[in-house]
Amino acid sequence: MLYFLLKSLFQIALRVFFRRFTVNNRHLLFSEGPLIVVSNHPNTLMDPVVTASLMKQNIYFLAKSSFFKPGIQGWLFHKLFMIPVYRREDVGDAGSAQNDATFAKCYEFLGKGGTLMVFPEGNSFMQRRLRPLKTGTARIGLGAEAQHGFNLGLRIVPVGVNYSDPSRFRSDVFVNVGEPIYVKDFEAAYAQDPFQAAHALTDHLKERLEALVIHTETDEEDALARQVEAVYQDILVEELDLDKSETKERFLITKGILQSIKYFEAREPERVHHLRVQLQDYLQHLESVGLVPEAMQGIPRRRDVAWGTVQTILYLALGFPFYLFGVVHNYLPYYLPAKIARSLTKDIEFHAPMMMTIGMFTFPICYALIGWAVHAWLGLSGWALVGYLVALPVTGFFVLHYWHRIAVARRHWIFFSLFYRRSTVLQSLLTQRANLMQALEQARDEFMASPPESNSKTEVA
Repeated sequence: MLYFLLKSLFQIALRVFFRRFTVNNRHLLFSEGPLIVVSNHPNTLMDPVVTASLMKQNIYFLAKSSFFKPGIQGWLFHKLFMIPVYRREDVGDAGSAQNDATFAKCYEFLGKGGTLMVFPEGNSFMQRRLRPLKTGTARIGLGAEAQHGFNLGLRIVPVGVNYSDPSRFRSDVFVNVGEPIYVKDFEAAYAQDPFQAAHALTDHLKERLEALVIHTETDEEDALARQVEAVYQDILVEELDLDKSETKERFLITKGILQSIKYFEAREPERVHHLRVQLQDYLQHLESVGLVPEAMQGIPRRRDVAWGTVQTILYLALGFPFYLFGVVHNYLPYYLPAKIARSLTKDIEFHAPMMMTIGMFTFPICYALIGWAVHAWLGLSGWALVGYLVALPVTGFFVLHYWHRIAVARRHWIFFSLFYRRSTVLQSLLTQRANLMQALEQARDEFMASPPESNSKTEVA
């Protein structure tokens, strides 16, 4: 009952927390067990919530034993179908015997057709990178099949969870579900050498997961990819006539960008270094005048800048009463989750899931108290009270949109200033951008013309 209740609340909270929640191949998660769902782990407690919210059946989760503290937390984790894993770095050699019981429980659960969720990286780090996988998932899968003569029908479903900004409210998440891996396919390898079979299955799982996530080898490579995305991704979206909200296509474009970076790093590292310097100079120049890369795409005419500024000022003036209403009624429940999360932990990986979880309670409680107050003090009741309460979340979202329009107004003002007072700065930015686009277009053409065997080009890159 507790699991069902929290799952229902999280399903609602996820749609509020994320601006876009996109799932590719969701139907592959609707399979009956026995099933092991395996995912990358960039965002701690958010990752199991995101994936489990998409599945109809109850799911058991493998979680590190340090989460199972005595008292209410340990009780809660058990009620939420968590199974402790005793890692050597947490409990030393004593964990081996305890993990035998964990494995036995997993075998029993899978043997009954259950669904198990595992994060084989072991730890969570907020990086666009798949870290080395532990062999536990493969050992559980092979062990469960071996107990049933490899007739259990166990499948491992790989899931890639990709966040646009893991710690930010109203960011995007793209859940990329892969085709299942049939553990029976490793029966012959297991019969020959169970140890090597576990490593072979783990290697295969790693390869499948890397295809489902944005995987960068180093922080430097990730930084360069993000810079190219910032200045070039929207152009590719327009050239390919894609919807700007198409998360899957943007994912594939980023995969293509990374492939091209790897291609030129291996062949022309000096060229990549020169591109990195160009990008840094251009982005720093934009930042110095208060602009973002997308602001330079499709430079508006002076008349358009002036008219756009008038429209925005009119919108801000007319919308200010609704904005004020939304801020007054939503500030406290919006502010508290971030404040509490930051006070509880300094680990940024925990901020987003904690903010979302705390917000699930602060908003309903604050709205209930506001409803009680306006009923008791102002005498509102019936449909008038209902309308007032409905206006609370509606104006809360309006506040977010209003902030966005303020940013647009600021951008228009900067353009106005550049047009009429600092035209040489604007011209310098346009020249920098033109040179950068030429370099990127040339690199793209060369990459796409390269022999297929020299790279694995993404379909839309």
